[in-house]
Amino acid sequence: MIDATARTAINVPASEVLSRKERMKRWQYRHRHAVEGWAILTPILVYYSIFFLVPVFGSVALSLTKWSGLSGSPEWVGLKNYERFITDPTYRTIITNTIVFAVSILLIQTALGMVIALMLNSKVRGRGAFRAAWYIPTLTSAAVMAQVAFVFISPADGVINMVLRQLKLPPIIFYTQVDWMRVIIIAYSVWRGVGGVMVLYLAALQGIHQELYEAAQVDGANGKQMFRYITVPLLAPMTVFVLITGIIGTAQIFEAVMFLSKGGPANLTNVLMLQIYQDAFANQTLGLASAGAIFLGLMLLVFSSFQMRILSRGRVMN
Repeated sequence: MIDATARTAINVPASEVLSRKERMKRWQYRHRHAVEGWAILTPILVYYSIFFLVPVFGSVALSLTKWSGLSGSPEWVGLKNYERFITDPTYRTIITNTIVFAVSILLIQTALGMVIALMLNSKVRGRGAFRAAWYIPTLTSAAVMAQVAFVFISPADGVINMVLRQLKLPPIIFYTQVDWMRVIIIAYSVWRGVGGVMVLYLAALQGIHQELYEAAQVDGANGKQMFRYITVPLLAPMTVFVLITGIIGTAQIFEAVMFLSKGGPANLTNVLMLQIYQDAFANQTLGLASAGAIFLGLMLLVFSSFQMRILSRGRVMN
């Protein structure tokens, strides 16, 4: 026969018998992986919150206000800053310029980078020097490269105008001609960025096994067929990466416009990044500048998502 004292002892949960210290040790042992994970992630999350989340939410809040940043307090204006980007003809022109520059630079830079990589991937004498020559503009300061561009487009003693004078042709005042300035800005940006694209494609090309080309040659394939059916499909993942990262970089074009045209003439070469800079520091309208930054971020998000969907459909179809 079991007495009441024994029954009571049996019915007592083990967690009440253990001390608080022992229960803590057991909890730490059961959740040791989660504790280690959060201990590793906490510094990263703190850094991410301070330098990303807080500025982003601060910019969103500031974009709904009117404030000079120097005196007074922010004045709530709602969505008026965003409406200006849609209704103001000047800002619509700036957005159009940004899209035209971004798409033009991206397409030319990607195609040219692939061609250069294909040429420098073959066994030619001095290819290391040629690779370095193409990549140096990417590493050089934008201000220095702009001075090099000035040597060619200067109205008085530029290389292009000197050649035109020798040919008895009238000089070109690039700073007053919108079409010429757009061409120069696109050429300058491609010149500066094609080296990075070339290096990425070179890495992808060197990852393609030569046995594939040798097998294709045995089957009677020529150079064009090997390029179409072997090189291009195997370069598709790198092309996706180049296009996605490229649209983000080219849409944020700033140095070329800042150093070469300053947005002129009449804002016809101005872009969003330069206008955000002018709104923030020249016009002292931080709310409008913040709205421009958010607008640019959303535009990049839409472009990247649209591009990824198109490219992923192309891979599925292939």
